[in-house]
This record gives sequence, structure tokens and C-alpha cells, in this order.
Amino acid sequence: DRMPGVTVTGSGARLASSKYHARRINEFSAIVDAVNLLYPETRTVFEMGGETSKYILLERNARTGKLTIVDYGTNGDCAAGTGAFMDQQASRLKYRIEDVGGIVLGAVKSAQIAGRCSVFAKSDMIHAQQRGYAPDEVLKGLCDAVARNFKSAISRSRRVEPPVLFIGGVAMNAGMVQSMRNVFGLGESDLHVPDALCWFGAIGAAIDASG
Repeated sequence: DRMPGVTVTGSGARLASSKYHARRINEFSAIVDAVNLLYPETRTVFEMGGETSKYILLERNARTGKLTIVDYGTNGDCAAGTGAFMDQQASRLKYRIEDVGGIVLGAVKSAQIAGRCSVFAKSDMIHAQQRGYAPDEVLKGLCDAVARNFKSAISRSRRVEPPVLFIGGVAMNAGMVQSMRNVFGLGESDLHVPDALCWFGAIGAAIDASG
């Protein structure tokens, strides 16, 4: 009864699979399939979506020549460091999340913000404003906090081997890209945001469907 040639992934995959009788695969499989097709030189993947964040370390299989997962980490149930978390904090400052990247790139300094949970982040952002930090400096502090949280809570002490591919909706934020490079000590050529970012998971699902 399955819809031929259709595979779904992501947070809505269960519902879509049930409604359209499509095959369902997990997000890790979709990401690895897309990386193998589009960016086979990749060794580490950082993913930040609306609800989830992932670290994936890849290694080439000597027999098949394909990249496979050798280590990974996720944010679990913690919302800190996700797109929804950043959207919430940006909205509190009356900014659209789409505008944050450009604003942050113009900041000359960064406010100290805790990124381990939304409650602490909100409190730190309010205190930073009260101490005279400009909105762009507060937002830069937010990006830095999310990057530090990703390193401490998701990638932890795991190996990060370049080239690193940064994907997910949060990767469209240029300020966040800058913060991830700084926190992980990666050069511009070491961390890359793919051109096909908005279709990345869908590409992986399509590859899986085609076999």
C-alpha cells in the first residue's frame, strides 16, 4: 500500500508516513545519504533545526567507499540551542530571526549570555540590556551562547574533524555560523554551509526512496 518512490523524514515523518503510506527513515540516515551525494569530503556534521540539534562524525567505509556514522550526539529533550530557542529570544528583543545574522555580524563586542536553558538566557539578556549592551551585542552574545552549549552539551569532548558541514535552519544565520567557527576554532574553509541547505533532509529522503 505504500506510495511508490516516496520516503519521508523529520519531525512530521510519522504523520506524513501514516497519511500517504510513504516509507519513513530517520533523520540521521537522510543526512548521511545527502552528504554522500553532495559533499562526500565531509567528516563532521553539525545540525541545528527548529527542535533538534545533532553532531555526527563520519568515516569512509573501506569496502563500500561510502561515508558512515562512527559517533553522534543530540540535544535530547533540551530546547536550548535549537532554532525555536533562538527565535523566542530574538522575538523578545523585537527582531525577526531572519534578520539576526546580519545584525550580529556588525556587533563589535558580545554580551555574556548563558545558553544552557531559555530561562537563564532570558535573564542574562535582560541584565545585559540593563548594563547598557546594544541589541546587536546582546544577539551576538546569544549566538555565542548557543555555540558554546552545542560544544558542551551535544558534541561534548567528541572529535570534530574538518571539513565540517553545518546544516539546519539555524545555519542560515550568518552570525551563528561565525560563532560556531569561533567556539570550535575552525577556519572559514573548515566549516561550510551547503547551498542546498533548505532541501538537505529532503534530498537524503529522496535518495533513500530511489535506492
